[in-house]
Amino acid sequence: MTGDYSAFFKVFTEVSKAIHSGEKSSDILETIVTQIKEILNAKGCIFWITDHSKKMITSKYSDGFSYRSLDEVGYDALVTIFDRNCSPSVFIEDARHDHRIPDLERFGKRRVGSITGLFFDISGPCSGILAVYFHDNRQLSTSEMELVTALGEQGAIALRRAIVNDEKMMSNLRQMVEGLALALEAKDEKTHGHSVKVAQYTKIVAEEMGLPESEVETLYHGGLLHDIGKIGMEDDILRRLGILSRKEMDIVKLHPEVGARITRPLLFLSDIEPLILHHHERFDGTGYPDGLKGKNIPLGVRILTVCDAFETMLAGRKYFAKMNLEDAILNMQNGAGHQFDPEVVKALFSALPKRPELFELSYAAQRCISNHSKKISRPAAFESTVFI
Repeated sequence: MTGDYSAFFKVFTEVSKAIHSGEKSSDILETIVTQIKEILNAKGCIFWITDHSKKMITSKYSDGFSYRSLDEVGYDALVTIFDRNCSPSVFIEDARHDHRIPDLERFGKRRVGSITGLFFDISGPCSGILAVYFHDNRQLSTSEMELVTALGEQGAIALRRAIVNDEKMMSNLRQMVEGLALALEAKDEKTHGHSVKVAQYTKIVAEEMGLPESEVETLYHGGLLHDIGKIGMEDDILRRLGILSRKEMDIVKLHPEVGARITRPLLFLSDIEPLILHHHERFDGTGYPDGLKGKNIPLGVRILTVCDAFETMLAGRKYFAKMNLEDAILNMQNGAGHQFDPEVVKALFSALPKRPELFELSYAAQRCISNHSKKISRPAAFESTVFI
């Protein structure tokens, strides 16, 4: 083994201390690739972090000879060169003539001999790929492979810890913003709890439609925050919804844009911003703020719009009485193809009987759901109800 065990244990100890003291994962990874290169007397070392769900390289740390044929490859080329399905590690004996290595730098390709790649699990769809490369044709010995594996695992541990800390911080920030939105609702007895119920309905409809868990979670949080723009409205206007002047109504219609502006600087809410901005769009294109129509409205928004309206019908407002479940179902069926995406309404009707903890369905209500599900493909004439 090139170098000696004392150097390895020194580095390993330093990296372990850095992880437990909370040093930045980027600094730890830079130390790891530098030390692997030096201890093994390698030409270079690279550690990539990949997100397989998004099919992208999220970050990269390297030290040594800048080998463009590896250093500048994209995700697809990277997972082709280092195919985890083939073996727990990848050994490329002669990079100069291996068809997997792209010829991004002809002269540089001739200056690298052997490459060894190893894989490390990080968290969920995220994993690490570590490559060490030499000028000559050289395969790592058992002890050298153990060294690289041990340090690579330390890098993965640092990244896992960073992800957990980031998730905790994001969760705390999200809870603060959601708490603000719910505090806004508490001002009005009629709307108190509206967003929580919309979030619950949105979640069950998204699950019924088979959306991935990450999208279901995004929609749930979008349901909680969809009306946050009302925080910028005067209390007097909120109290008089339903009996407003045209000028006041124009102010109310700004709340999706106000909500989007509030959340836009908060990058951890970037996936929720479109839900807030467009939750008053209508399937027939007559909604606001942009008059989006049909499938041009994102699916998540179409789901949120259905659930927002359905909860409002069941709860009622100062300007209209709450509906019983049968009447709300009839209203949703009549609105399918006009105000609402018919497929989303179908998913709502399909989900209702499966959630007795949210909906106490009488026999009449169940028959009503069955009857109106069949009619959704034949949209009726529809008189719009304005849900603010």
